[in-house]
Amino acid sequence: MIQVFQLLLSLSILVVLHELGHYLAAKYFGCRVEKFYLFMDWGIGGWDGALFKKKIGETEFGVGWAPLGGYVKISGFIDESLDDSGVESEPESWELRAKPAWQRLIVMLGGIFINLVLAWVIYSFVLFGWGERFIPMKNLVDGFSFNEGGELLGFVDGDKITKIDGVQLTDYDPMFVISSVLFEGASVVSVKRNNINVDVNIESSSVNKVISNMQQYEGDLISPNYRWIVDEIFSESPLKDSALKPGDCIVSINNEETPFINSHSRNLLQSNSGKEVVIGFKKNNSSDTEYTTVLVPESGLLGVGVMGNYFENRSYSFLKSIPAGLSKTLSTINMYWGQVKTIFNPSTGGYKHVGGVISIGKMFPRNWNWLAFWSMTALLSIILAIMNLLPIPALDGGHAVIALIEMFSGKKLPLSVLMPLQITGMVILFALLIYANGMDILRLLN
Repeated sequence: MIQVFQLLLSLSILVVLHELGHYLAAKYFGCRVEKFYLFMDWGIGGWDGALFKKKIGETEFGVGWAPLGGYVKISGFIDESLDDSGVESEPESWELRAKPAWQRLIVMLGGIFINLVLAWVIYSFVLFGWGERFIPMKNLVDGFSFNEGGELLGFVDGDKITKIDGVQLTDYDPMFVISSVLFEGASVVSVKRNNINVDVNIESSSVNKVISNMQQYEGDLISPNYRWIVDEIFSESPLKDSALKPGDCIVSINNEETPFINSHSRNLLQSNSGKEVVIGFKKNNSSDTEYTTVLVPESGLLGVGVMGNYFENRSYSFLKSIPAGLSKTLSTINMYWGQVKTIFNPSTGGYKHVGGVISIGKMFPRNWNWLAFWSMTALLSIILAIMNLLPIPALDGGHAVIALIEMFSGKKLPLSVLMPLQITGMVILFALLIYANGMDILRLLN
């Protein structure tokens, strides 16, 4: 329920501010805004579909029953309501269709602009308020492990990633590394392999194969080799009363060497959930191995914190947080745009990994966490902006393309063209919505 509430709150904030961008731009250019709704108020029978509504001035503000975004109804514009009444008559001065094409373009892009600025503001305040917890690449002295997909790309367990397309990596950002390799077209990843500098050439055919079969590979594509150096033992841990203490290093499970926390060691614990296992560990600064027997919980987790030794903290002043927030916004835009291109490229098989509301909801933590909430809201704001920018009729990007066509042609498209375009766009959107959420349901069933 906490995940659901966070998802609804985040989307509500984003939708209201997105539509506010359209509203403010329309009002600035003298347009009349008839409705401003969070969620859709599609009528059912004799009911108008509004859970709440109040008219202020010329605009009716309300909340609809269907939690599928929201909208502003601007006079003289065919929107999601598909209301074309009066648009064949001579335009009034307060209608959007009476405005120059460049003004209509700004109105169409107003929501996207607000979403991108919002992401920048959120990231800046997150960095200012919480700082940044990061892993310097110099701390990953044991390199990385790779699943079958990573090996197909040319990596070898133990590789230490140093550069991507010639750019030196100073911090480890898993989203940046994976996105660069799979979605942003990185061609060369430099690694140190057995103390020798090696260039791994990333072939597009291998990338497409990896993306297409991603769900079939066990473990993570790329994962740092974190040693099991215990920095905290949680109260629910089965090891809390054992001889294992913070500073000790776990080295084996049932006499099988497990020097790193990776998919192999996690799978080994999962396969022994509900059973007793023998944990081998070395005391701090000792070369001797000691052993303790423990009952693995059904969760398959030992309940110990182990990665604090790798992290460092970086704080930002208010002034420094602004350019840092912009940099994070731009890198996130680049990352997600790469994913979108992959999804719409059939040769990659990226469409197999599309998710809907359930996938988005699972990205929020089960416990309330303001840092995670605002970080996710910033990411979703960028996702909303990019998806709305797609040149699909009924989306802002589609309307922007129409405005551009009219700007360069000097002629307005007739209603006989606009209405079919809008209907086609709505059909495409509903098809994408059904597909994305259908994939979520199939994953739950499997």
